[in-house]
Amino acid sequence: MKLRIEIDPDSQEEILLRAPAVTDEVRRLQTVIAEALSRKLELALQLGERECYIPCDEILFFETTERRVSAHTAEHMYFSPLKLCELEELLPRTFVRASKSCLVNTAHIVAINHSLTGASEILFKETGKKIYASRMYYKIVHDTIEETRLRK
Repeated sequence: MKLRIEIDPDSQEEILLRAPAVTDEVRRLQTVIAEALSRKLELALQLGERECYIPCDEILFFETTERRVSAHTAEHMYFSPLKLCELEELLPRTFVRASKSCLVNTAHIVAINHSLTGASEILFKETGKKIYASRMYYKIVHDTIEETRLRK
């Protein structure tokens, strides 16, 4: 595989990945590039009376409680004016449903305590926060982790 950069002052920025077939390596490159481009995305979230602009890659998960969507980082809990279904469309592909009322950022998951009979406990890096993935959504969470993380 080779990497080539063409400089053309009259063109728009574009990333083109040309391959003879869609392989696992091509999929991993596509994922890495998409994540790198999406890291610039910030959401306007409420913390008390303040509007804060939080990078998406800092958010651990979103959950709905009492008809309000909260966004959790390692340090704070913010509130979002958007619904979970709206966030699902805007956010990078590392964010997936973990339950009917929760979206999780799989990039921050450090462990999953899988349960065959009920909800699986999801633990996050460098924080004591945890959520539960329902049986219905466990496979989506697990598959996204497998797709978006590079394996040696």
